[in-house]
Formats: sequence, structure tokens, C-alpha cells
Amino acid sequence: MALSDEGNLQLKQKRFRGDLRPLEAGCACSTCRHFSRAYLHALAAKEQTGARLVTIHNIAYMMRLGARMRAAIKEDRFPSFVADFFAAWFPRGDFPGWCVDALAAVGITLPAPAPAPAAP
Repeated sequence: MALSDEGNLQLKQKRFRGDLRPLEAGCACSTCRHFSRAYLHALAAKEQTGARLVTIHNIAYMMRLGARMRAAIKEDRFPSFVADFFAAWFPRGDFPGWCVDALAAVGITLPAPAPAPAAP
């Protein structure tokens, strides 16, 4: 599983078989610079190398995320940063309950999920 701003990428899924994009656009890690999602998909179930390459990306992602969090704190916009982050990872608003509870305990409220479309 690779971390990205669009959420977790389950690289074993068939949808990545022909995806020639890097794990995350704009990521400067060595994995994103040299390997496609399709290549990592091919390695995902068979080779330990795939796990190592994804780990390199995930560490780089977490480093960038930490820097973005620090910047949001310094700029006094951390609650909106958290809300935007969760909206990107959970676009249907199906936030894990434990996250909602933990954030509420520190005064951060996630937006309510959008209502489901009415059945015809």
C-alpha cells in the first residue's frame, strides 16, 4: 500500500496494471522518479523489492506531510488543513469513528458527510 494525497493506493489491485504514472505526481523520491504504478503492481505480490520501493516512497510522503502539517500549525490553519486532508482521503465523508472522536477531543470537527442521493 502506497500513501498519497489521494488516499491509500492498494497496488495489488488490477486497476494499476497499466498505470504508467508515478505513485504521486510531483513526488521527488527515487521510487516515483524511476518506477511506475504498473511496475510496482507487477512486483507487489511477488517480490520483496516492491515493498522496499513503496517504503521509500511512503517515508518521503510522511516527511512531506509532516512539513505541511508544521507549516499549517505555524500559519494558524491546522484545523482546516486536517479537514482538507480527511476530505481528500475520505471523499464520501466516511471518516473512521476513532479519528472523528480523537480530533473532536482536541477541538477539530470534521465536516458532516454529504447526504446520499435519493433513490428514484
